[in-house]
Amino acid sequence: MKPAIPPLELARGLAAGVMVALLFSPPVTGLLELALYALMIGSAELRARLVRAVRQPLGAMALVFWAVVALGLAYSIAPASESFGIWFSWRRLLLLVIGLALFDDPAWKRRIAIVLVIVAGLCALASYFVTFFDITIRHYLPGVVLRTHSFQGMIFAVAAFAAALLMRDPAVLSRARLLLGAACVLLVLNIAFITPGRSGYAVLVVLAIALGIALLKNRQASGLKRLAWGGGAALLVLALLASSPVVRQRIELGLAEIESYEQGTAISSMGERVVYMRNALQLIAERPLIGHGTGAFATAYARLVEGRSGREGLKVHDPHNQFLNIAAQHGLLGLAVFLVLLGSALKQRCSAPHRLMGLSVLAAWCVTSLFSSHFSTFAEGRFIWLWLGVWLARD
Repeated sequence: MKPAIPPLELARGLAAGVMVALLFSPPVTGLLELALYALMIGSAELRARLVRAVRQPLGAMALVFWAVVALGLAYSIAPASESFGIWFSWRRLLLLVIGLALFDDPAWKRRIAIVLVIVAGLCALASYFVTFFDITIRHYLPGVVLRTHSFQGMIFAVAAFAAALLMRDPAVLSRARLLLGAACVLLVLNIAFITPGRSGYAVLVVLAIALGIALLKNRQASGLKRLAWGGGAALLVLALLASSPVVRQRIELGLAEIESYEQGTAISSMGERVVYMRNALQLIAERPLIGHGTGAFATAYARLVEGRSGREGLKVHDPHNQFLNIAAQHGLLGLAVFLVLLGSALKQRCSAPHRLMGLSVLAAWCVTSLFSSHFSTFAEGRFIWLWLGVWLARD
């Protein structure tokens, strides 16, 4: 009779399953999360690991911020069901704590990276296939096989970055490095010429800078030289993106939307965000310290724009800026706690390559969250918190 799978190994496998499932299916993701939570609670060994995880800076601050969100329930102006739903959705922070608890083994960190590269690489191949044969999957744009075009670009960029760093890992065989290099090229070209996501472009540029700086880290290069390499890597990626008709079309469309919106001639995705952010600042000014409460952005925004006509009267649930969204709901105090949570990632004690993998992706998410709420959306939010837990876990 075969021995049962140890709880630790099973939990790590479930966490990897969550990472893969969130690329495709919310229901499957939810089921795997539930199984993971139950396993973590049911095992004495895993409970002890959770206790150690919440004593780490990042794990402790995750619970502190979730407590801030819970306090916001007490004074929220939103309906109770909506407030509770937003608070409950922040349970994604538990994936951060679980990642810190489980992935103290460098071999498992490597496995997580390899799993992402393999899955993303296969999805990139599928993307090329459906583009070539002009196949549209459900309601998605041509070439999009993951949940959204924006998320696909972001994941492909992270996977390409992971592949590039794995190529420098001495534990990876030389034959595998050739495959990793091919996957990296495949993913980057897909972002540039197939996947029409501006967030993906931003993540790719940020990670290219991080990679350029990292290439000289062990060569005793000066800080200025490393920055020059990072800038050069960014310029190379920008040149590649600029050569793509798909990228130029997306960027030109965004600029045109902002211009037409300012002129009052059209309603547009990018142009509307300018108004959303401006109104969000007004909401913050109304209650600057503690905000309007958990889940209250939509209610407070509707009150603010009530009676306004046309585009100014549009009602929204999200200002498309993570930091303004948090400040509107939890005030500047809540935003400060969130920023401390992000900053606590710098205090995690882990090896340099793993730090690079975690912090670089965190920096990319901070950039895209200036125009979206990628720390709290379903897929992007779960991915970043789990990713940080995996790579910044003490090893």
